[in-house]
Amino acid sequence: MSSNDKKHESEENNKDLDFVTSPSLQKSIKKAKSKQTIKILIISLLSTCILFFGVFSTGQYLLQKRLVNDDQSLFNQINGANVYTVSEMYVYGFLNLSAVKHITVNKTIGDREIVWNKKEVEIPFIGRKTVIDNERFTERTNFSERLNREVQYNSFNGEREISFYYPQQKYDYYPNELEIATQLDDNTLAEVALSFDKYYTLKEIQNLMGSENINWVWVKTTKEDKLGNVKSDSNSRIVDGPSADGFQVRGDDLNSAAKTFISNIELLSKEGQYQTAIQKMAEGINPNSFPKVDDLRISGVIVSGTPNELEKFQNLEIIQASTIGATIDMY
Repeated sequence: MSSNDKKHESEENNKDLDFVTSPSLQKSIKKAKSKQTIKILIISLLSTCILFFGVFSTGQYLLQKRLVNDDQSLFNQINGANVYTVSEMYVYGFLNLSAVKHITVNKTIGDREIVWNKKEVEIPFIGRKTVIDNERFTERTNFSERLNREVQYNSFNGEREISFYYPQQKYDYYPNELEIATQLDDNTLAEVALSFDKYYTLKEIQNLMGSENINWVWVKTTKEDKLGNVKSDSNSRIVDGPSADGFQVRGDDLNSAAKTFISNIELLSKEGQYQTAIQKMAEGINPNSFPKVDDLRISGVIVSGTPNELEKFQNLEIIQASTIGATIDMY
């Protein structure tokens, strides 16, 4: 290669280098990079906002669905002796993605209502519900020398829990605390659980003892073969109030209350967290088909009122055991 050719090639390379390193090109490159960076930031920000909105909207939807489909309240209407939910209040958490459910449970004694329990349940839009506070979990059991039996006490208010005795079981001791209730001060209201000597239909109960002063009805919901497995030396032979199945009675209309009980069982047996338990309960009432009101077999009832009002139940031969529960002053 001649010297002239080398010189010409060198000049061309210098021109290319000058173009690459020229201020105008560098400025254009920096501007392009800045635009690209801004574009990426905007896309990232929009993607984050869309993702956040999606999670937020989905979380709120799932939470509201859980709150609406919560079958705990419905289950409480068929489980727990003479107690019922009177109020449910929700307090929402951060971004409304969780809620704390405040529940108040009452009990009827005569013509009065008392607060029996309060609890708080945290409900996230996904995951397990958590019981934050529930006084019922701290119930204590003591042996009462005066009543000659173990007595459960509600730690929320210190009152006694009632207990039931299975009709088909044999016990060494049958308490008769209805007599105690009838001897209380005239200004006292008391609840008493009456356990029957056998199962009765709803119509038979109405004929034998009427419907006045009956607050709650204990229904047989366990199959006979399961009842036969109850150990004779076990405390499970005695049914505590919170574990009993049955229905609340408003006024004197036992039939209407029984229809609501069956309706609630039907709803809960279709889906939800209690579906399996409720299906077993339905089989315990009628093992061959879905139960009707006429299939109900009554194991006991809870009555309440003044000592004078409770006296009419004293001489009923169908009562094999009676336990006194909560008592309050009328005034």
